[in-house]
Amino acid sequence: MNNAWLKSALIQRLRTVVLEWFTRGNQLLKQLALSMLLGLLALPVWAENYAVVVTGLGGDAAYSKQFADTGSAVFDALQTLDIEDDRIVFLDESSTRDSIIGAIEAATKRLAQTDSGVFSLFLIGHGNADTQGWRFNVSGPDLNTQDIVAALNPLSSVQQLVVLAASASGAALDALVQPGRVVVSATKSGGEINAVRFPVFFAEALRTAESDYDRNEILTTSEAFRFAQARTVEYYEQQNLLAPEHARLKGDNSADIPLALLGSLKNASEEPEVAALLATRLVLEGQFKVLKDAKSDMATADYYRELEELLLRIARLQQSIDLATGWSENDAES
Repeated sequence: MNNAWLKSALIQRLRTVVLEWFTRGNQLLKQLALSMLLGLLALPVWAENYAVVVTGLGGDAAYSKQFADTGSAVFDALQTLDIEDDRIVFLDESSTRDSIIGAIEAATKRLAQTDSGVFSLFLIGHGNADTQGWRFNVSGPDLNTQDIVAALNPLSSVQQLVVLAASASGAALDALVQPGRVVVSATKSGGEINAVRFPVFFAEALRTAESDYDRNEILTTSEAFRFAQARTVEYYEQQNLLAPEHARLKGDNSADIPLALLGSLKNASEEPEVAALLATRLVLEGQFKVLKDAKSDMATADYYRELEELLLRIARLQQSIDLATGWSENDAES
Protein backbone atom coordinates (compact mmCIF):
# COMPACT_ATOMS: atom_id res chain seq x y z
CA MET A 1 0.00 0.00 0.00
CA ASN A 2 1.23 3.47 -0.82
CA ASN A 3 0.72 6.20 1.77
CA ALA A 4 0.86 8.90 -0.91
CA TRP A 5 -2.53 8.16 -2.44
CA LEU A 6 -4.14 7.54 0.95
CA LYS A 7 -2.85 10.77 2.43
CA SER A 8 -3.87 12.72 -0.67
CA ALA A 9 -7.37 11.31 -0.56
CA LEU A 10 -7.57 11.98 3.17
CA ILE A 11 -6.63 15.63 2.72
CA GLN A 12 -9.29 16.03 0.05
CA ARG A 13 -11.91 14.56 2.35
CA LEU A 14 -10.76 16.75 5.22
CA ARG A 15 -11.12 19.87 3.10
CA THR A 16 -14.69 18.86 2.29
CA VAL A 17 -15.57 18.22 5.92
CA VAL A 18 -13.95 21.43 7.18
CA LEU A 19 -15.78 23.54 4.60
CA GLU A 20 -19.07 21.82 5.41
CA TRP A 21 -18.71 22.38 9.14
CA PHE A 22 -17.66 26.00 8.72
CA THR A 23 -20.65 26.82 6.50
CA ARG A 24 -23.02 25.48 9.15
CA GLY A 25 -22.10 28.51 11.26
CA ASN A 26 -21.66 26.60 14.53
CA GLN A 27 -18.60 27.86 16.41
CA LEU A 28 -18.08 24.54 18.18
CA LEU A 29 -18.14 22.67 14.88
CA LYS A 30 -15.60 25.11 13.46
CA GLN A 31 -13.28 24.38 16.38
CA LEU A 32 -13.83 20.64 15.99
CA ALA A 33 -13.09 20.81 12.28
CA LEU A 34 -9.78 22.56 12.86
CA SER A 35 -8.84 20.16 15.67
CA MET A 36 -9.63 17.20 13.45
CA LEU A 37 -7.59 18.59 10.58
CA LEU A 38 -4.55 19.23 12.74
CA GLY A 39 -4.87 15.97 14.64
CA LEU A 40 -5.25 13.67 11.66
CA LEU A 41 -2.45 15.27 9.70
CA ALA A 42 -0.18 14.67 12.68
CA LEU A 43 -0.88 10.93 12.81
CA PRO A 44 2.46 9.09 13.14
CA VAL A 45 1.49 6.64 10.43
CA TRP A 46 2.35 9.41 7.94
CA ALA A 47 5.82 9.90 9.34
CA GLU A 48 8.85 8.29 7.78
CA ASN A 49 9.58 5.16 9.79
CA TYR A 50 13.05 3.73 10.32
CA ALA A 51 13.94 0.73 12.43
CA VAL A 52 16.78 -1.57 13.40
CA VAL A 53 15.63 -5.04 14.43
CA VAL A 54 18.31 -7.20 16.05
CA THR A 55 18.27 -10.82 17.16
CA GLY A 56 21.10 -11.68 19.53
CA LEU A 57 22.91 -14.88 20.28
CA GLY A 58 20.58 -17.77 21.06
CA GLY A 59 23.09 -20.03 22.74
CA ASP A 60 21.26 -23.09 21.45
CA ALA A 61 19.12 -24.00 18.44
CA ALA A 62 15.79 -23.54 20.23
CA TYR A 63 16.50 -20.00 21.38
CA SER A 64 18.11 -19.06 18.07
CA LYS A 65 14.91 -20.09 16.27
CA GLN A 66 12.70 -18.31 18.80
CA PHE A 67 14.64 -15.08 18.47
CA ALA A 68 14.71 -15.33 14.67
CA ASP A 69 10.94 -15.95 14.51
CA THR A 70 10.25 -13.01 16.81
CA GLY A 71 12.55 -10.73 14.82
CA SER A 72 10.91 -11.77 11.55
CA ALA A 73 7.46 -11.02 12.98
CA VAL A 74 8.58 -7.54 13.98
CA PHE A 75 10.24 -6.92 10.62
CA ASP A 76 7.17 -8.08 8.67
CA ALA A 77 4.85 -5.96 10.82
CA LEU A 78 6.89 -2.81 10.28
CA GLN A 79 6.82 -3.41 6.53
CA THR A 80 3.04 -2.99 6.53
CA LEU A 81 3.44 0.66 7.54
CA ASP A 82 4.21 1.53 3.93
CA ILE A 83 7.87 2.26 4.38
CA GLU A 84 10.64 1.71 1.90
CA ASP A 85 12.38 -1.62 2.36
CA ASP A 86 15.78 -0.11 3.08
CA ARG A 87 14.43 1.89 6.02
CA ILE A 88 14.08 -1.31 8.03
CA VAL A 89 17.29 -3.14 8.89
CA PHE A 90 17.13 -6.72 10.16
CA LEU A 91 20.32 -8.01 11.80
CA ASP A 92 20.46 -11.69 12.75
CA GLU A 93 22.49 -13.36 15.48
CA SER A 94 25.69 -12.97 13.50
CA SER A 95 25.47 -9.23 14.18
CA THR A 96 28.09 -7.53 16.33
CA ARG A 97 28.20 -4.50 18.59
CA ASP A 98 29.78 -2.47 15.80
CA SER A 99 27.26 -3.53 13.13
CA ILE A 100 24.34 -2.62 15.40
CA ILE A 101 25.78 0.80 16.22
CA GLY A 102 26.56 1.30 12.53
CA ALA A 103 22.96 0.54 11.55
CA ILE A 104 21.65 3.05 14.09
CA GLU A 105 24.11 5.69 12.85
CA ALA A 106 23.02 5.09 9.24
CA ALA A 107 19.37 5.65 10.19
CA THR A 108 20.38 8.78 12.11
CA LYS A 109 21.96 10.30 9.00
CA ARG A 110 18.85 9.67 6.94
CA LEU A 111 16.51 10.99 9.63
CA ALA A 112 18.56 14.19 9.80
CA GLN A 113 17.27 14.96 6.30
CA THR A 114 13.59 14.93 7.31
CA ASP A 115 11.62 17.17 9.63
CA SER A 116 9.57 14.29 11.03
CA GLY A 117 10.12 10.63 11.58
CA VAL A 118 9.96 7.68 13.90
CA PHE A 119 12.94 5.53 14.82
CA SER A 120 12.51 2.12 16.44
CA LEU A 121 15.13 -0.18 17.91
CA PHE A 122 14.28 -3.78 18.77
CA LEU A 123 16.80 -5.92 20.65
CA ILE A 124 15.57 -9.53 20.87
CA GLY A 125 17.60 -12.12 22.71
CA HIS A 126 19.47 -12.74 25.95
CA GLY A 127 20.76 -10.05 28.26
CA ASN A 128 22.43 -9.73 31.63
CA ALA A 129 23.16 -6.98 34.11
CA ASP A 130 25.71 -6.09 36.77
CA THR A 131 26.81 -2.97 38.61
CA GLN A 132 27.98 -1.42 35.35
CA GLY A 133 24.59 -1.74 33.66
CA TRP A 134 22.76 -3.93 31.16
CA ARG A 135 24.32 -5.82 28.26
CA PHE A 136 22.73 -7.38 25.19
CA ASN A 137 24.47 -10.62 24.21
CA VAL A 138 25.88 -10.57 20.66
CA SER A 139 28.89 -12.04 18.86
CA GLY A 140 32.08 -10.54 20.25
CA PRO A 141 31.82 -7.71 22.81
CA ASP A 142 28.29 -7.23 24.09
CA LEU A 143 26.23 -4.13 23.29
CA ASN A 144 25.83 -2.27 26.58
CA THR A 145 23.53 0.45 27.90
CA GLN A 146 26.08 3.19 27.34
CA ASP A 147 26.45 2.14 23.70
CA ILE A 148 22.70 2.41 23.17
CA VAL A 149 22.43 5.79 24.89
CA ALA A 150 25.30 7.22 22.84
CA ALA A 151 23.95 5.86 19.55
CA LEU A 152 20.47 7.27 20.18
CA ASN A 153 21.54 10.73 21.40
CA PRO A 154 21.66 12.30 17.90
CA LEU A 155 18.02 11.24 17.39
CA SER A 156 16.65 13.50 20.11
CA SER A 157 14.53 15.49 17.64
CA VAL A 158 12.50 12.52 16.35
CA GLN A 159 10.02 10.19 17.99
CA GLN A 160 11.69 7.03 19.26
CA LEU A 161 10.76 3.54 20.38
CA VAL A 162 13.20 1.19 22.09
CA VAL A 163 12.08 -2.38 22.78
CA LEU A 164 14.42 -4.46 24.92
CA ALA A 165 12.96 -7.92 24.42
CA ALA A 166 15.55 -9.69 26.53
CA SER A 167 16.29 -10.91 30.03
CA ALA A 168 17.40 -8.45 32.74
CA SER A 169 16.49 -5.56 30.40
CA GLY A 170 14.74 -3.60 33.13
CA ALA A 171 18.20 -2.56 34.29
CA ALA A 172 18.44 -0.22 31.28
CA LEU A 173 15.05 1.49 31.68
CA ASP A 174 16.03 4.55 33.68
CA ALA A 175 19.11 5.22 31.57
CA LEU A 176 17.15 5.16 28.31
CA VAL A 177 14.02 7.10 29.25
CA GLN A 178 13.84 10.64 27.94
CA PRO A 179 11.19 12.97 26.43
CA GLY A 180 9.95 11.78 23.05
CA ARG A 181 11.10 8.21 23.61
CA VAL A 182 9.05 5.17 24.57
CA VAL A 183 10.98 2.32 26.18
CA VAL A 184 9.66 -1.21 26.59
CA SER A 185 11.55 -3.80 28.59
CA ALA A 186 10.70 -7.46 29.08
CA THR A 187 11.60 -7.27 32.78
CA LYS A 188 11.19 -4.74 35.54
CA SER A 189 14.79 -4.94 36.73
CA GLY A 190 18.21 -6.44 36.13
CA GLY A 191 17.39 -9.08 38.72
CA GLU A 192 14.96 -10.91 36.45
CA ILE A 193 17.62 -12.93 34.68
CA ASN A 194 15.71 -15.90 33.25
CA ALA A 195 14.94 -16.19 29.54
CA VAL A 196 11.72 -14.27 28.88
CA ARG A 197 8.39 -15.20 27.26
CA PHE A 198 7.20 -11.62 26.73
CA PRO A 199 8.84 -11.22 23.28
CA VAL A 200 7.00 -14.29 21.96
CA PHE A 201 3.64 -12.79 22.90
CA PHE A 202 4.72 -9.37 21.60
CA ALA A 203 5.33 -11.02 18.23
CA GLU A 204 1.91 -12.69 18.47
CA ALA A 205 0.33 -9.26 19.02
CA LEU A 206 1.68 -8.12 15.66
CA ARG A 207 -0.12 -10.91 13.83
CA THR A 208 -3.58 -11.00 15.42
CA ALA A 209 -6.60 -8.71 15.36
CA GLU A 210 -7.16 -9.52 19.04
CA SER A 211 -4.49 -6.99 19.97
CA ASP A 212 -6.20 -4.19 18.02
CA TYR A 213 -8.26 -3.05 20.99
CA ASP A 214 -9.73 0.05 19.36
CA ARG A 215 -10.44 -1.89 16.13
CA ASN A 216 -9.02 0.78 13.84
CA GLU A 217 -6.59 -1.67 12.18
CA ILE A 218 -3.56 0.40 13.19
CA LEU A 219 -1.71 -1.56 15.86
CA THR A 220 0.12 0.75 18.24
CA THR A 221 2.92 0.13 20.70
CA SER A 222 0.55 0.50 23.65
CA GLU A 223 -1.82 -2.10 22.20
CA ALA A 224 0.97 -4.59 21.49
CA PHE A 225 2.39 -4.11 24.98
CA ARG A 226 -1.01 -4.53 26.63
CA PHE A 227 -1.65 -7.75 24.69
CA ALA A 228 1.80 -9.24 25.33
CA GLN A 229 1.77 -8.33 29.01
CA ALA A 230 -1.63 -9.98 29.51
CA ARG A 231 -0.57 -13.11 27.63
CA THR A 232 2.62 -13.37 29.68
CA VAL A 233 0.69 -13.22 32.95
CA GLU A 234 -1.79 -15.77 31.63
CA TYR A 235 1.02 -18.12 30.56
CA TYR A 236 2.58 -18.36 34.02
CA GLU A 237 -0.81 -18.69 35.68
CA GLN A 238 -1.64 -21.63 33.43
CA GLN A 239 1.72 -23.21 34.29
CA ASN A 240 1.07 -22.64 38.01
CA LEU A 241 4.37 -20.78 38.18
CA LEU A 242 5.41 -17.61 39.93
CA ALA A 243 6.11 -15.17 37.09
CA PRO A 244 9.89 -14.50 36.83
CA GLU A 245 9.39 -11.56 34.46
CA HIS A 246 7.37 -8.36 34.59
CA ALA A 247 7.41 -6.22 31.46
CA ARG A 248 7.51 -2.45 31.72
CA LEU A 249 6.63 0.45 29.41
CA LYS A 250 7.79 4.01 29.99
CA GLY A 251 6.97 7.04 27.87
CA ASP A 252 3.90 9.17 27.27
CA ASN A 253 3.16 8.62 23.59
CA SER A 254 3.09 4.84 23.11
CA ALA A 255 -0.44 5.10 21.66
CA ASP A 256 0.96 7.33 18.90
CA ILE A 257 3.64 4.94 17.64
CA PRO A 258 2.27 2.42 15.11
CA LEU A 259 3.82 -1.00 14.67
CA ALA A 260 1.62 -2.57 12.01
CA LEU A 261 -1.42 -2.23 9.80
CA LEU A 262 -4.02 -4.97 10.05
CA GLY A 263 -7.10 -6.14 8.20
CA SER A 264 -8.36 -4.03 5.32
CA LEU A 265 -5.62 -1.42 5.81
CA LYS A 266 -2.98 -4.11 5.40
CA ASN A 267 -4.67 -5.78 2.44
CA ALA A 268 -5.80 -2.69 0.58
CA SER A 269 -4.63 -2.22 -2.98
CA GLU A 270 -4.18 1.07 -4.79
CA GLU A 271 -7.70 0.99 -6.24
CA PRO A 272 -9.36 4.44 -6.21
CA GLU A 273 -12.51 3.00 -4.61
CA VAL A 274 -10.54 1.54 -1.70
CA ALA A 275 -8.52 4.73 -1.29
CA ALA A 276 -11.67 6.81 -1.01
CA LEU A 277 -13.27 4.44 1.49
CA LEU A 278 -10.19 4.27 3.72
CA ALA A 279 -9.77 8.03 3.60
CA THR A 280 -13.39 8.49 4.60
CA ARG A 281 -12.97 6.07 7.48
CA LEU A 282 -10.00 7.99 8.85
CA VAL A 283 -12.06 11.17 8.68
CA LEU A 284 -14.93 9.54 10.59
CA GLU A 285 -12.54 8.23 13.22
CA GLY A 286 -11.15 11.73 13.57
CA GLN A 287 -14.67 13.04 14.08
CA PHE A 288 -15.23 10.37 16.71
CA LYS A 289 -12.16 11.45 18.69
CA VAL A 290 -12.96 15.14 18.62
CA LEU A 291 -16.61 14.45 19.47
CA LYS A 292 -15.50 12.61 22.61
CA ASP A 293 -13.26 15.52 23.54
CA ALA A 294 -16.20 17.91 23.14
CA LYS A 295 -18.56 15.90 25.34
CA SER A 296 -18.30 18.24 28.32
CA ASP A 297 -19.28 21.24 26.16
CA MET A 298 -22.36 19.62 24.65
CA ALA A 299 -25.86 18.86 25.85
CA THR A 300 -26.10 15.20 26.80
CA ALA A 301 -28.87 14.45 24.31
CA ASP A 302 -26.98 16.16 21.48
CA TYR A 303 -23.79 14.29 22.30
CA TYR A 304 -25.36 10.84 22.29
CA ARG A 305 -27.41 11.58 19.19
CA GLU A 306 -24.32 12.60 17.25
CA LEU A 307 -22.34 9.70 18.69
CA GLU A 308 -24.93 7.15 17.60
CA GLU A 309 -25.10 8.61 14.10
CA LEU A 310 -21.32 8.62 13.79
CA LEU A 311 -20.85 5.05 15.02
CA LEU A 312 -23.49 3.80 12.61
CA ARG A 313 -21.75 5.57 9.73
CA ILE A 314 -18.42 4.02 10.72
CA ALA A 315 -19.95 0.53 10.97
CA ARG A 316 -21.63 0.80 7.56
CA LEU A 317 -18.48 2.18 6.00
CA GLN A 318 -16.43 -0.69 7.40
CA GLN A 319 -18.78 -3.15 5.73
CA SER A 320 -18.16 -1.38 2.42
CA ILE A 321 -14.38 -1.48 2.99
CA ASP A 322 -14.43 -5.19 3.77
CA LEU A 323 -16.50 -5.85 0.66
CA ALA A 324 -14.21 -3.76 -1.55
CA THR A 325 -11.04 -5.42 -0.28
CA GLY A 326 -12.44 -8.93 0.02
CA TRP A 327 -11.33 -9.03 3.65
CA SER A 328 -13.04 -11.19 6.29
CA GLU A 329 -12.53 -11.95 9.98
CA ASN A 330 -10.68 -15.13 9.01
CA ASP A 331 -7.96 -13.03 7.43
CA ALA A 332 -7.13 -11.46 10.79
CA GLU A 333 -5.43 -14.63 11.94
CA SER A 334 -3.60 -15.38 8.67
